[in-house]
Amino acid sequence: MKNPSLQICVLKKQILRNREIYYVFAVLVFLFYSCMPAENEMFTKGVESYEKQMYRTAIDYFSQAIKDEPGNSEFYYYRAKTKMQLDSCHQAIEDYSKAIVLNRSVADYFINRGLARISCQNFYAAILDFDYAQVLDSTNSTIYFNRAFAKESIGEYPGAIDDYTIAISYDSANYKYFINRGLLFSFLDSSKNAIKDFSTAVKINSNNINAYKNRGDEYYKTGNYANAIADYSSSILIEPRNVSLYYSRAEAKLGMGEFLSAVVDYTYIISLDQNDATAYYNRGICYANINMKTNACEDFNRAGELGMFEAYGVIKEYCEEKEKPKVKLKK
Repeated sequence: MKNPSLQICVLKKQILRNREIYYVFAVLVFLFYSCMPAENEMFTKGVESYEKQMYRTAIDYFSQAIKDEPGNSEFYYYRAKTKMQLDSCHQAIEDYSKAIVLNRSVADYFINRGLARISCQNFYAAILDFDYAQVLDSTNSTIYFNRAFAKESIGEYPGAIDDYTIAISYDSANYKYFINRGLLFSFLDSSKNAIKDFSTAVKINSNNINAYKNRGDEYYKTGNYANAIADYSSSILIEPRNVSLYYSRAEAKLGMGEFLSAVVDYTYIISLDQNDATAYYNRGICYANINMKTNACEDFNRAGELGMFEAYGVIKEYCEEKEKPKVKLKK
């Protein structure tokens, strides 16, 4: 049988050893946190002000933080981001550049300076920034997307298509990438590819008005008025008070000879803005084409009263000479 007093002694030693370990651990934790640099109070307040959209106040705080720690690249980076919110692209570029001098290993610094340079219309310099960002983060889709936009802006269209395509390969769920590439395809008269991209954008986000509107425009351009009307109608469901959509749908209806249906769209436009001279003028053209002369002449007269003086020429030609107006719609 073991000696009880011996067991107690062993237990006491174990307790003391555990206490020693606990105290050593506590001291290490204290030393760890005491050696960590304290968060700059001015920087913290700057971030809080930025999040509250108090941008000028945020800049003041970031400037004070920089004064306290002039070697901290993040302070310059955040101040630059804030300046961009105030449309101060040149000042933002200066701060992004200072951040990069202090730390050239952060891709976001180059990306954001590139965006600032785009805002300042300095596309060539922006492309260089995105090139360097690519070296640091080669799978970041936003780098290729933004570089594509910069290349497109200087007319480097094949390179822009390539970059949009690479961006899509890294993030195929971003409908904006497809819309931008689709718009470029449209500009290059590649309607088939444009429609394909806009259709993909619709599948990704069925509530995005731009996807429907752009595809509708492309269908209209190729003479596919029925599909154009369908896409404009889908856009209208999303933004029922968007006047430009009714104008586009009315034009597509006229392409199919649906003058009375177009009248409905122009009438709704007028209900939203009774001083829209173009809507009166175009509705007058529609009325004239379905032999509703009285209505047509009233609309031409109203358009003239609202400042569209060429409507008086149509009145003289059609309302007084009894001929259909030989004029086109106004856009």
